[in-house]
Amino acid sequence: MSDLGKRTIQVSIALGAIVGLIGCGEQASDVETPSRDFALSSFNGLTSINGLTSINGLTSINGLTSINGLTSINGLTSINGLTSMNGLMTTSAGRKTVSYLVKCALAANDSLVKADQNNVNYTFAGGLGLCPQWKNGGVSTDATCQELVSACMMAHVNTAGVHVPLWLDAQTPAIGWGIDKVNFPFQEGSFFGNIIATGSLSGQGHPTATAPLAYYCDGAGFAGGSAGVVAGRLGASQQSSPYMNPFGTGTLCKNSSGVVAQYSYGVGGQSDPDGYKALTASGTPWNNTITVWRNNSYNPIFDTSYQYALSTAITGGNMVMDAGTSPIQQWDASAGLVTSVFTMNPNGSNWTISPINQSTRCLDAGAGTNATSVVLNGCNGSSSQSWSITPDVQTGNFFVKAANTGRCINVRGGSTAHGTVMEVYDCNTTWASEKFAIQATVYAGDQTGAVVNQTNTSGSTPCASYCSGPTQMSTQSDSITNISTNAMCYESTFPIYGFNCGNMSGRTFSINGQTINCGGNMSPPAKVNGGYCFQISAGGSTSAYFGTW
Repeated sequence: MSDLGKRTIQVSIALGAIVGLIGCGEQASDVETPSRDFALSSFNGLTSINGLTSINGLTSINGLTSINGLTSINGLTSINGLTSMNGLMTTSAGRKTVSYLVKCALAANDSLVKADQNNVNYTFAGGLGLCPQWKNGGVSTDATCQELVSACMMAHVNTAGVHVPLWLDAQTPAIGWGIDKVNFPFQEGSFFGNIIATGSLSGQGHPTATAPLAYYCDGAGFAGGSAGVVAGRLGASQQSSPYMNPFGTGTLCKNSSGVVAQYSYGVGGQSDPDGYKALTASGTPWNNTITVWRNNSYNPIFDTSYQYALSTAITGGNMVMDAGTSPIQQWDASAGLVTSVFTMNPNGSNWTISPINQSTRCLDAGAGTNATSVVLNGCNGSSSQSWSITPDVQTGNFFVKAANTGRCINVRGGSTAHGTVMEVYDCNTTWASEKFAIQATVYAGDQTGAVVNQTNTSGSTPCASYCSGPTQMSTQSDSITNISTNAMCYESTFPIYGFNCGNMSGRTFSINGQTINCGGNMSPPAKVNGGYCFQISAGGSTSAYFGTW
């Protein structure tokens, strides 16, 4: 055995909210396996509200390309390949789906620029390179391309809208084989099928299959118990997940009929295979599967462009946190109140929580002593408004802890009644009244804040003195990964409290003209022209990254 070629691809949309996980992904590439093979570290975060649901094309009769302004007949760059006038490019949720599609299809040193219906250009970054030919040409007869992109997009679904690190395995050379027994020790599951096409797949080697087909099967690592589950992922009571298990409950991928498994360490050298060269469903073998490995311990990262509902486990989802009054209370989820929908914004390593109709007000724990009611106050940056959100790995729920005292939000008295006040109390891992299901949702309409990185040509911006045509970063918590070996320039006018960077060997990384030596989490230099200009010189490798929060 020789050391695995170090190759980490952080598969995140430019919208990010994942910067806190970058360091984990970098270390995840240090595994041992045959030198010709490699696997990939990645991040999920595509929710079911972003184009992989029945209202957006993935139904029993329609594939993604059918009604979403997307076609496999033409290249993505063409007018008809991905249209600007209808479908995915016309909403922020749809554009987020496009960002994952491009991240799966195109290589790390490539990108796609497309306009929306208002002629606003968006730049979507490549990542895995599973179907680079789709950029400029049609793939309607390319089964391998369609199946790999399908599996990739399904593997990145997180219906809760939470970003967590993943390890991917597949027989395609763009991903490869290899396992990381330390950082990603549990096989979660495998994804396969075709969500791109519609109709009979007999011309693609599947005479008994009719697309779209979205399949998954379970890995042995998260069968329950102490191994745990992750919110929005397999085994965590996903809401509106776009795939199904063709083998039924209790049958693992490795035990399914017709399976062909890959063992990098030999059958006796590892408990579970890296992944699968073939899984059989709908009477036909699928050779383009992608297998996901995870850890049962992770730091949840929320997406600043999503809206979230919070519901305690004690009510079984019938009640949600509501900020229509202060103190905060729980109220009927069926009421669909705007005050029951929140945004999560980074505050260092913690989060502030604000109702979407009062974005300048934050949940506040006050003194944080036992039984102190949680109230709504003007956001002021205090520790009582900063919340540490940690997973309960056995249920897929979360504990929401006040940073000033470490006490958890609790439904007072463990009540299931609406109108019950939310308080902070000593954390107790056995109390269902302190365990929150956090679910990405949409209260109304398009999310205007959910945009991908755009090109800025203004002459009075932070980068005006350093570079021309910088890529405008889309959010405060942004992750820029798989950076081209060309000289690159990025710009942000968001309030940035910290950043990190890595894999910059052979390159110069600077912020507002100040050269940065990467290492750990750092604070940015003073603003220039109201913001920050991030420059990376040419050279080095495409594994370079930086993130902000």
